[in-house]
Amino acid sequence: MTAKKSIKKNYLYNLAYQILTVIVPFVTIPYLSRVLGVENIGINSFTLSIVTYFVLLANIGVGSFGTREIALHQDDRKKYSKIFWDLYSYQFLVGIISILAYSIYVMCLGGYPSVQWIMTLNIVAALFDIVWLYQGLEDYKYISVRNIIIKIVAVAATFTFVRTSNDLWIYVLINSAATLVSSSFLWFKFPKIADRPRFREIRIFRYWKDTFIYFLPQIAVSVYTVLDKTMLGLITGSEAENGYYDQTYKIIQIGLIILISLNTVVAPRMAYLFGKGKKDEIKKRLKTSFHFIYLIAFPLVFGLITLGPDFSSIFFGEGYEKVRILLPLFAPIIVVISISNCLSGQCLIPIGKQKQAAIFLWVGALSNFLLNFITISLWSSIGAAISSIIAEIIITTSFIILAKEYISWKTVIAVMKNYFIAGVIMLIALLAINHFWTGITIPIIAAKIAIGGCLYFFILRFVLRDEFLIGEAGRVIRKFLHR
Repeated sequence: MTAKKSIKKNYLYNLAYQILTVIVPFVTIPYLSRVLGVENIGINSFTLSIVTYFVLLANIGVGSFGTREIALHQDDRKKYSKIFWDLYSYQFLVGIISILAYSIYVMCLGGYPSVQWIMTLNIVAALFDIVWLYQGLEDYKYISVRNIIIKIVAVAATFTFVRTSNDLWIYVLINSAATLVSSSFLWFKFPKIADRPRFREIRIFRYWKDTFIYFLPQIAVSVYTVLDKTMLGLITGSEAENGYYDQTYKIIQIGLIILISLNTVVAPRMAYLFGKGKKDEIKKRLKTSFHFIYLIAFPLVFGLITLGPDFSSIFFGEGYEKVRILLPLFAPIIVVISISNCLSGQCLIPIGKQKQAAIFLWVGALSNFLLNFITISLWSSIGAAISSIIAEIIITTSFIILAKEYISWKTVIAVMKNYFIAGVIMLIALLAINHFWTGITIPIIAAKIAIGGCLYFFILRFVLRDEFLIGEAGRVIRKFLHR
């Protein structure tokens, strides 16, 4: 049934939402950076980093494990319904514990109680979140439509009610409530895709060991992403430094959205193929994914290095001058994270190597944690960025070694060649243009982006004659434009 759903259609559904998530920050970030100010942005970043740990606990690895198990049995409704209820009952129980633990934290240690109490809604949302069921069944149409509607409403509410620097709590409430509504909406369609629970047959702790194995790498990932913001707040005691880092990382995330969305829709199919023993098909799809990643990632990275400083001056406004340094420094992490996400989501987790992946994640996470004590103390937000890049390189290198049965170092580097060459040529051209064309205005930056993008794809298409761009990517683009 669901195994025959088109990856291309799923990707387009997911991409529609991801495009919206790219557009929305370009509208909201400049507004919020000016209305709330860098210190309030920093407070939001720090408190959100804290609640993220409890949200992670509430999920307890059910999301990743559940997606894989549902995908493996997506042709048997009775079987995956039983799996769902066993997993969800455990998720609900741990979610209640997480809410209680967070409440104790806020009462005893919370530094911004009014904001942190509102953020409890994020944990409640995790309690009802069953998006992993839809992902396992490859039903991305419903997920995407729901997300798009809620995102638009949240943006409208932000512009309507967040008007001054005193409205931080309103901004937090809007985002937290949107997350809760988003999770709740998933239950409306549930009766059509899964069976009712048979309470006598539910085994709450049946999969606790399996989910814990998936939980370990999630914890590790949070250590070198979310923990940066937590440690910045604790070590520097500066809301502004957290604000600089948070705003920079938001731009990086915009660049990662389209790349990571591919992993989201391909991972269930990889699990299905692994269950059917189709190793050659997995290798083929993995190599295609690397072509796609490099095609998009390298122009983003070199573009941010050359145009990022001027872009950040216009985008964020006054008070965010340090982002001019952070953005080009942080840009290369787009390629590194894209590779590790691809290997993890499309290979290691679907084929059942999450235990080994967890070990390498912890190595990278521990490296980041230890480096943060040194680098943040010396260079604040710049130090946090350096530590994150080093940690991601360690993890990505380890993942390539771990996935050698499906993709080799030789393939990873060989696939990269054309895109790296075209990106370097684009970089040199933009540096030359910057030298002679020094204005910092929106039309000038837009013109430079257009010139750089056109040059990059021209080099790939007509000079290097990249087979992926001419072939598979070209067919998808032509079909998309036709539709």
